[in-house]
Amino acid sequence: MNRSTKIQEKDLTGHLEVLKNFNLNPALNSIVDWMPTKANYNIPFTVDAKSRYEWDNGGPNLRPGSIEFYTDGSKMNNNTGAGVYGPGIKKFIPMGHYPTVFQAEVYAIVECACICLKRNYRFTNICIFSDSLAALNSLKGYTCQSRLVWEGVNLLKQLSQNNVVNLYWVPGHCGILGNEIADSLARKGSETDFIGPEPFFGVPDCSMKMELKIWELSTVKFIWNTTDTSRQAKRFIFPNEKSSRELLKLDKKNFRVITGLLTGHCPCKYHLFNMGKTADSICRFCQMETETSEHLLCSCGALIQSRISIFGKGVLQPSDIIRFRLGRVIDFIKKVDPNWDKTQ
Repeated sequence: MNRSTKIQEKDLTGHLEVLKNFNLNPALNSIVDWMPTKANYNIPFTVDAKSRYEWDNGGPNLRPGSIEFYTDGSKMNNNTGAGVYGPGIKKFIPMGHYPTVFQAEVYAIVECACICLKRNYRFTNICIFSDSLAALNSLKGYTCQSRLVWEGVNLLKQLSQNNVVNLYWVPGHCGILGNEIADSLARKGSETDFIGPEPFFGVPDCSMKMELKIWELSTVKFIWNTTDTSRQAKRFIFPNEKSSRELLKLDKKNFRVITGLLTGHCPCKYHLFNMGKTADSICRFCQMETETSEHLLCSCGALIQSRISIFGKGVLQPSDIIRFRLGRVIDFIKKVDPNWDKTQ
């Protein structure tokens, strides 16, 4: 059977809507940091992660005449920066919006290696200090999928051809002078506007996932706020990932209880009256108002003490309900009517 693949935009309805194009920031697709896995078994430089205890007792023992550099990365107010401090160098680097702190930490080490290569060091013991254990571990890894990390590995290998290169972890914000200066330089970089085309370098997977997550949440909120149905459910529900996860953890019976209460499709008399199963919709507890799920959960005067014992408040707003643990809502409705989940 021949099937046409010429699907048009108007055909993408229902579940096929997932095939529609959606617009993300084009910068995210221009350059990516990911690359196919490359092996790295020859590591001529060392990475030493001294414990905090060892640093409290003086840190690593360096050879006399060693050249020390300190590197750091920072992200503040959605801007990223890197800093390098060492002999004759106090450099800060603005990096724009897209790099992560991890990338900033790695790039600071890359920049330090470039500085050393430009200075044409020979037969020197070069010590590079960083407070990012993740960055250091990535550089000594046996496999690599990051273009930036791979660039750093190759530069350090090149620097190690004529020098002894050692990378050390240093605890951050512990009063170690070199690290404190590098930290202030990195913060200055993140506070300085980046001038030039972005992204600064390849965008990592985590940034793309975050952008997709933001797009997903904004789309869900837009659809929820603009739909002209679900009047009662909108009184209780607003897009909330934490509450959704909690809801999905419930067993089938409690899931039915909660969804019924939030949507109004439950054994409250208002719903039963609309279905023709009761003679009236007056609240069975206060005998005054219409018995909706909102009335029972939030404002029924006869249930004030029950609400105080479960929620800590006698009167609630509909928007308060989803903020409580859903187990409390279930406990409340079963307290006021033990047969609630058995009523058809």
